[in-house]
Amino acid sequence: MKIFNVVGDSNTGKTQIIQKLIQKLKGRGYSVGVVKLCSQGFTVDPEGKDSWVFMKSGADVVAMISPDRFAVQKKGGEATAQALAEKYFKETGIIFIEGGREEKGIKKIEVLRKGISEKLKCPPDDILAVVSDMDVKIDKPVFHPREINKIADFLESIEDSKEPQISLEINGIPISTNPFVQKIITNIVFGITDSLDGIPKDPRCIRLTVRKK
Repeated sequence: MKIFNVVGDSNTGKTQIIQKLIQKLKGRGYSVGVVKLCSQGFTVDPEGKDSWVFMKSGADVVAMISPDRFAVQKKGGEATAQALAEKYFKETGIIFIEGGREEKGIKKIEVLRKGISEKLKCPPDDILAVVSDMDVKIDKPVFHPREINKIADFLESIEDSKEPQISLEINGIPISTNPFVQKIITNIVFGITDSLDGIPKDPRCIRLTVRKK
């Protein structure tokens, strides 16, 4: 799994770039997912529809299913985009998170556009690459918006994370964990289970649920 955070001001072309990259990467055999951060809120069910009524009545989770797709609505807005992607996009090869400069632990692809947003706003250490229709002085790869092939090649060259994958939820809310915390949890859990009888040799996945009385 590779996760890339595409950021930039409104009207810089983030959505169009992601759209073209989806088409290009799908053509190369990748499964692709997108997490869209909506600071102004969103709705997938118009007011008055059954699903809206169920949520308004107090349901914590509502699912809608059609012959070709399904959608699940769940109350709660405390999860990070990275944590949601790690939970629900486990079988997805490349994931784009659109928006959210405040997302921590994910390298940014910042999009600039002449006359709209001409200065980088992310810290240089957080930037993986820049997409811009003008010259940008930074010691990172800079691509023109039309260079979709080159951007796709670059994303392919980035290695998947080699860190242990930890899925942490608190009260049903996915929580993102940094590599240091992941290593600690992994070492503790696998260290404990190694001493137990009947445990398969070199287990690849352990699921632990802790309920507080």
